Amino acid sequence: MRPNCFSFAPMRRLFYCVLTAVMLPLVVRAQDAQLLDARDYIGTARYTAMAGAMAAVGADPSAVLDNPAGLALYRRLGVSLTLHEQLDYTRQRGVKGDEFKSSFMLPNANFVLAFENHREESAMRFCNFMFSFNRLHTFNRTSLGHANNQPTIAQVMLDQVYNDDGTVRLSESDVASDNAYNDDRVGWLSRLGYQTYMIDPYDINQNGDTVWGVWTSYYGTVPVNAVKIYEKGGLNEFNVHWAGLFTHHWALGLGLNIRSLSYSKTTEYEEAFSENNTSYMHANTYLTMSGVGVSGTIGLLYQPIQSLRLALSLQTPVAFNLTTRTDANMTLKDSPIDAYEETLIYRYTDRLTQPLRATAGMTFIAGKRGLLSLQYDFRHSRLTQDMHTMKVGGELVISNNLFLNCGYAFESAFVKNEQPTLLADNDVRTDAEYRTVGLSHMAGLGIGFRNQNFIAQVAYRFRYQNYEIYPFVSKVVTPDAYDMISMTHNIVLTLGWHTRD
Repeated sequence: MRPNCFSFAPMRRLFYCVLTAVMLPLVVRAQDAQLLDARDYIGTARYTAMAGAMAAVGADPSAVLDNPAGLALYRRLGVSLTLHEQLDYTRQRGVKGDEFKSSFMLPNANFVLAFENHREESAMRFCNFMFSFNRLHTFNRTSLGHANNQPTIAQVMLDQVYNDDGTVRLSESDVASDNAYNDDRVGWLSRLGYQTYMIDPYDINQNGDTVWGVWTSYYGTVPVNAVKIYEKGGLNEFNVHWAGLFTHHWALGLGLNIRSLSYSKTTEYEEAFSENNTSYMHANTYLTMSGVGVSGTIGLLYQPIQSLRLALSLQTPVAFNLTTRTDANMTLKDSPIDAYEETLIYRYTDRLTQPLRATAGMTFIAGKRGLLSLQYDFRHSRLTQDMHTMKVGGELVISNNLFLNCGYAFESAFVKNEQPTLLADNDVRTDAEYRTVGLSHMAGLGIGFRNQNFIAQVAYRFRYQNYEIYPFVSKVVTPDAYDMISMTHNIVLTLGWHTRD
């Protein structure tokens, strides 16, 4: 039996308010792992200006994140604080108009303890500790895309009621039941689609007869589809690092990293069934994630000659305990039918393992006049693409107290992920969009002042990133991707104090 045009979902929603994770077993999507593994490479002003190419430079709070052995190069106690203003512009390639976001944040705060060992018989010359807070990534972006003459999301709804071999998996009574949201066989998008007339449990054959039990949709190709995604939140990390300098030539560093995640996403998806936009479907999906993760880091720094430093570090995968909350609603306006349906609220807890990271770096030192640093970062993920980042940064000392920094970084997966994330047949998630990460270019420039006690640095960085958003991915058809461009401007100020030598 088809639903009434006037939904009683709000009363049912009040009654069920929260559905626990006992009913439907599901795991963290690969799409989530890809999104939440992002790294901004924003830290102190010096680190930002050099595009993060500091694993073999050391003696910088943000560089210690890439290679904890660099902590061993500190010679005195110190504290520093970094402030950061970020401006994001996002748009679809070839479409006029930007989506603008502004964020002010604290990307780094730290406290360093340096202890010199004066015993001649000991190989360890310095034993240092650092306690720090770092903002690894900021989720503050609005992505808007649209396309013409594309397949309808009703195909994903049909995916959830059919088996892969084309046989019917769910009957009308399964999807229409008032208990459908508690049925671990029913995908919530198919339930929304049925309640809003996007899919029907019958077909009309060539003879004009109605054939029941065959799921179909009135809609095949729609004149316009559009998606708007609002993201906000942050990925923070609290760190405790130790490093020892041995015989003035090599250093060993260890780190304990505790991450804190806060992320929310609202997805608005719409299909227009008529050119004048009087007939349409509109869906809202709400998703929040929060959790805590732990990882460890080990790093080595070797200086065979005065003008050369080599670095190597490894960060273990981050074991995250993640809590997710999701719900959605859908509206159909298609005269003479108007319908509305909303899901229950669903919360579940799962584990997410973020990728292993490896870093290799090399720094050439020109006495007290400056340096040139090269770095390669590798992130390996069994769920999504491996990511590669190449960095180059330099420093020019203008006087004993004044120095300039610049840098460039390039990040890419190189190989496009050919296996996009599909909604499971019984998925409670209804955010069907899929994102692929493209190229990312970063360039920075900065100036700094330091004397016996104080440090002041300011830097500017520009980041250009390309990515694609598919409004949905089905087993049968996939619409064209929205080709997106993100441009980010960062202004960073670092102030620090340290004891005299």
